[in-house]
This record gives sequence, C-alpha cells and structure tokens, in this order.
Amino acid sequence: MRFDRRTVMLLSGAHMAHDVYPAFLGVMLPLLIDELDISLALAGVLASMMRWTTGLQPLLGYWADRADTRYWVIVAPAVTASSMSLLGVAPNASAVVALLLLAGLSHAAFHPASGALTTRASGTEWGKGSSYFMTGGEIGRVLGPLFIGGLIGAFGLQASPAAAIPGLIASAVLWYRFRSTDMHGSGTSKPARFADAFRTGRTSVLLLSGAIMFRSTTNVAILIYYPTYAVDEGASLIVAALALAMFEVGAVIGTMTGGILSDRHGRTKVLLVGLLAALPPMVGAVMVGPTLIGVAMLTLGGLLWLSASGVELALMQQLLPDNRSTAVGLTYLARAVGGIVATMALGVVGDALGLGVALLGAIGVGAVAVVFMVALPEPDAVTQ
Repeated sequence: MRFDRRTVMLLSGAHMAHDVYPAFLGVMLPLLIDELDISLALAGVLASMMRWTTGLQPLLGYWADRADTRYWVIVAPAVTASSMSLLGVAPNASAVVALLLLAGLSHAAFHPASGALTTRASGTEWGKGSSYFMTGGEIGRVLGPLFIGGLIGAFGLQASPAAAIPGLIASAVLWYRFRSTDMHGSGTSKPARFADAFRTGRTSVLLLSGAIMFRSTTNVAILIYYPTYAVDEGASLIVAALALAMFEVGAVIGTMTGGILSDRHGRTKVLLVGLLAALPPMVGAVMVGPTLIGVAMLTLGGLLWLSASGVELALMQQLLPDNRSTAVGLTYLARAVGGIVATMALGVVGDALGLGVALLGAIGVGAVAVVFMVALPEPDAVTQ
C-alpha cells in the first residue's frame, strides 16, 4: 500500500482542530487562579484533571482496534471545544474539574482511533504518517494559546465560550467527510490477542513507555506553567501566550522532521539525539526568562524536545503492529502519567521555591528518559 496523502492530511487536520482546545489551559490558568482565588498547588491539581481520563486510552484503543469508531473522530473536536471554552465562565473549582474531565474523556476517545488510522493510510512510511498526524496536533497547540489569549485579552475571560465555534464547525466538516467512511480499526484481519503481542515485545514497550513518561513531564511543565512563570516575571499575558506559541512553533518543525528522519535513520537514534540536544536550550530558556533570547531558546528547545512526538507514536505501533489503536492509547497513557505528575508536583514546588526552580527541576526529570532510550533496541523495519 502506498502513502495515502489525502487521508493522512484529513486526519492531521482533525488532530489540529481538536488539539487547539487543550492548549487553552496554560494561558487561562493565571486568570483562573485569580478568578477562583486558588493556590498554585490547587491549580496543579485542577490542571491534571484533563489527563486522568487518559488512563482509559489503552482500553478505548483496544475497542477501536475491533470496532468502527468514526464518530469518536467526528464528535471529539466539538466536545473538547465546548468543554475548554466554558472554563472562563465556570463558577467554581468543581465546575472546572467537571469540564476538564469531560475534555479529557473526549481527548482519550479521539487519539487512539485517529492515530492508528493514520499509520494504516501510510503504507510503510509510519514515521512520516505519524509526523504528519502529530504535526497537526502541534499546529493546533500553536494556534490555541494565540486564539484564546487574543480573545480573552480583547474581551475578557467571560468571552471564552465564543472560542468553541471553530471546534463545532470542525466536527460538522468531519461528519460530512467521514460519515460514510469505514473506520473499523482492524480492517480486514482480526487483531492479535493483546496479551500475546505484549508478551513478545514487553521489554521494548516498557522501556519506550518509561522514556515517554519522563520526557512528557518536561513538555507538560512548559505547556501548563510557563505562561504563569512568564507573567510572574513581569511579562504580559499576550507575551506569555506568544512565548508558548513559539515553543509550539518549534515543536511543529521538530515533529514533522523527527518522524521522517526516523524512517531513514532509525527511531531510537532520533529519539536519543533530539532529547540530548534539547537539554541546553530548555535550561537556558528558563534561566534567561521571557526575553527575546529566552523565547528563541524556548523555540529551539521545543523543536528538539518535541521531535520525539511522531517517532514515539510510530515506534509504539511498530512494537504492537496488530493492535495499533491500543498502542496509540498506551503512548498517550505514558504521556498522561508524566503530565499528571508534572502538573501536580510542580504546583507544590512552585509554591515553595518558585516556578523557575520548579521548571528547571522538571527538565532534569525529563532528562531521565535518556536512560530508557539508551536501553531501547531498534525494532525491525516496517513491512506494511
């Protein structure tokens, strides 16, 4: 099967439309802290809520490997958009929790189905297809902070529900395009029993999961807390949103190139080189703060650190080729575990020692992923 660019690009566009909205949280968090009069520690607990439902992703992926899940892809942008856009008018912390949990459930349903469909449309170029798919998500995360930052900067936090409109339109477009498309996860062949597949590649799956989890702590720490850190350092909310958007601009470039390079040079090598090269600019960005040089370093750090995104997704599916949606779910679960730890622990450390120290600590924790990557063997080449 050849690389089906049209289908891959459609799924990448769906990913972009969906992932605009989770990216709202970092920009909205400083305002929610003031509006609800909560501590950084409690804000960290609230921010982690969206990731708790990610624990369902392997189960939802297992289901997606065996069922037609087209409506997971179609409906998710509308549900996530509505949930995240209503945060600005949430009356209390309990309402914020409910909205974030709903957004998290939508997030958990969307990614296993759409991520596995992408590699099925990619022929033997799984890294390339995963890079396109993940780049769509990264573009969404670039647009998200700018979109919500501009909207609430101009009209105030109470205007946030209007941000849901593009997500609702996106779901309407996806319904028109995919309503008659067979999106049965398993295709024509019955998926292998997951227990058998996991037993065969258990060591590599666990090593990759560990690398993903530790790398994710740093990524999530930047996404959630860097805007608050920048505001604390004297930057405006617009500057903080622009800095976060530049981190994601770097991530777009890194995500697109990482998977393509991994098809040619090997997945584990690209993972390891990208992370090691990212550590100096990531540390420098926090040390320098929200200045022009600091934002430039943050952009470079995003490019290198996030070059792993598409590679991880392709590699996990390569390790579990007959359970690809499940593999996507495991990838996002590992990311969520790191994200939950980061959002909760950094709030506590930030209250005690300051967000600058907390962010540097998160980068150090992320560097532990190197140990797992060094031990991870390169898998056999993709044949389909």
